[in-house]
Amino acid sequence: MVSAVVTLRSAIKAKKPLTLLPEGSDISGAQQLVIGDQAISLDEETGFTNEEDKVNETLRAIYQSWLHRDSNTTDYFADCEAKKIPVISFMERTELISYLSGASEKCEHLKGEEEKEDNEEQKKRGAKSDKTAGGKRQKIIDSDPFLKLVLSNEREVVDHNKALRGSKLVDFSNVAKECEYKIIRPLKKSSSKSGRYHRHGADGVSGAAGVAGAVGAVGAGSQSLSAILKHKDPIIILSPSASALINMGNVKSFLEEGKFIDPSSENNSVSMQKIVRNSKLFNKKIKFVVVNDVDKFFTKPEHWDRVVAVFTTGQQWQFKNYRDSKPNALFQKVKGFYVHYNGDPIPESIETWNLEVISIERSRRFKDRQTSEYLWEMVEKFMASRGYK
Repeated sequence: MVSAVVTLRSAIKAKKPLTLLPEGSDISGAQQLVIGDQAISLDEETGFTNEEDKVNETLRAIYQSWLHRDSNTTDYFADCEAKKIPVISFMERTELISYLSGASEKCEHLKGEEEKEDNEEQKKRGAKSDKTAGGKRQKIIDSDPFLKLVLSNEREVVDHNKALRGSKLVDFSNVAKECEYKIIRPLKKSSSKSGRYHRHGADGVSGAAGVAGAVGAVGAGSQSLSAILKHKDPIIILSPSASALINMGNVKSFLEEGKFIDPSSENNSVSMQKIVRNSKLFNKKIKFVVVNDVDKFFTKPEHWDRVVAVFTTGQQWQFKNYRDSKPNALFQKVKGFYVHYNGDPIPESIETWNLEVISIERSRRFKDRQTSEYLWEMVEKFMASRGYK
């Protein structure tokens, strides 16, 4: 049986009409999607697997992504939240849209057989085209005896480049994905205003309570950061992990003085730090509160609204008691940082969490000031994008 994703892709490429039933209903209230002359239930599983939750996505979630193919991440999350439709993560959605539009011939998250059928169809069309072109060439050769004689002695020369290149078609779909991730995505972050809808809400509950929790999550809501921080200090959360390079013992020297000190040589028992930043962007001094224990200090909802940055080591247990416990949602609302020693491998999860990777030199301490300033630049740009003045 052909997947609904493959059927939808064929219709989009052929520019066939797509209609929701009942007529006049939107994606949240509709029951079926009419693709050409075929009506498919929007609740049908498609074979497209969400890697984060290991969920087989329904046609409703797939079609919602396609409807928002030109929308930025914020608008897409907000609409999914309002209509209670599960969100497909950024990288998976980019690959899905590329596949549906025909820009790429394969989709890693779509289970094999359906995709194979579509690819076979492409191969047949290509073979037919080659056969037609070959027939025309043969007619020209047959009509000219001298040309036929010359070509009978033809010897194909394989040059160095052709030998290395081979006959396999090159798939450049990853280039579009890289551009989206490294160029377009940072530009879209500046307009980040609202959260996203979770399948089970931000704190494990479903329905309206889950949506309300997501809306009131870290940094969410329509209120600007300037209004939130009018009489309050912004908050930075550090990872409590023992493997964190930036901890409560060395964070002050790194962020205030631009000096990185080995985390194991400093007293890490301090529960809270206050750091002063002389900001050139905002032309004033800003006080930041730095903590690593959210259970102890985050006693009011407004504490979460003041968070501007979160440091992580890539371990998901860190977010267990956060209001946004899923990293993909959390780092759409606050600035995320992963700090590691330059040259050390980066966990795969970091690349999908919308984090800024900060590389610390092991021995060249003169680089610390530059690294610290770059980190502050990212924090201040994020604050400015949230309306801080």
